[in-house]
Amino acid sequence: MNGTSGGLRRTAVAAAALAAVLGAGACGSEPGTASGVPPATGAATGGPSPAPTLASPTPTPRTPCSAEGVSLSMDIPDAAMGLRAASVELRNCGKRPYKLNGYPALRVLDKNREPFDVRPIRGTHEVKDPGPKPLTVAPGKSARFVIVWRNLVTESTTVAVNGSYLEVRPAPGRPVLVLPSNGPLDLGNTGRLETTAWTLVRR
Repeated sequence: MNGTSGGLRRTAVAAAALAAVLGAGACGSEPGTASGVPPATGAATGGPSPAPTLASPTPTPRTPCSAEGVSLSMDIPDAAMGLRAASVELRNCGKRPYKLNGYPALRVLDKNREPFDVRPIRGTHEVKDPGPKPLTVAPGKSARFVIVWRNLVTESTTVAVNGSYLEVRPAPGRPVLVLPSNGPLDLGNTGRLETTAWTLVRR
């Protein structure tokens, strides 16, 4: 009897421990909501998608320094279940401060540098958006923005967007810069490209 009672007690303790672990998981916050940012919606199933991360950027070679004294580079897009994100960095390679304010104006171009029918969206909930504000990029310093899109095809009769270049107008009145994409800008037929505002790069 003592051996049986001991076995029952051990079984009861193990069951209580398992119940405590499961209970703790049920009460925890949902993935992607700890920072107040809602999780991305899965393209195929409608369920939550992991948010893209930008922890290990691998920038392309920079574009040549422009007449205004700036150059661009783009990280390899990070993907998670159809959700894409990439950081674009502007470096002041000139000798004078370069002013920015708010969101860049963007166009997605094909391999012949012809624009696709894509609507840039100012602001995104998928990654942190600092919001529009005036910035001054000192010589030798950088600023960046993040583009976010979904590789989603829902209409077989609409040609899917697969961009090769990103055209960037850093601020109103500034000349455009054309940046080769670091991987395909595969927007499917969503027609949407979300972007954050410019923010200074702290190094």
